[in-house]
Amino acid sequence: MDFSENVKASETADFVYAQWYSKLPDESKAQFFQSGYNLVAEKVRCDVRKENPFATEAETVLRFIELTQKNTYPPETFAFIREKMMERAEEEWKQRFRAMKKELGWTYEEMARFMGASSGDSLKASVSRKLPGFAKLAVCVFERMKKGEHQR
Repeated sequence: MDFSENVKASETADFVYAQWYSKLPDESKAQFFQSGYNLVAEKVRCDVRKENPFATEAETVLRFIELTQKNTYPPETFAFIREKMMERAEEEWKQRFRAMKKELGWTYEEMARFMGASSGDSLKASVSRKLPGFAKLAVCVFERMKKGEHQR
């Protein structure tokens, strides 16, 4: 079979598929669409986690939006979306930090003493504004150790 025969066979198959698809009920079409959408979403999640296993859900969703919808928004709108998603990501990091702190049973005063910081109040104020990089790293180490993945 030469190339032109392959093309004709492919076109015929595409046409038959289009006819079959057009006769499906809307619910079935929606399921097909959703399964493809979920496949893309899972691929993005996998890629984000491969690059950064500690990425937040908000960072993952933002990446999905960047890849699939960025061009559908004016630049100002997309900048607003990015800002809001980064705020959500920051809140996720704070929640993860509080969970770590609670599970370890540490107070801000104890953490300040461990770090040689001036007081627990200053540490608490710093963390409440924006979680510092050292705190995010502590969360990453804690979560990895908790999963038993301390050797890599």
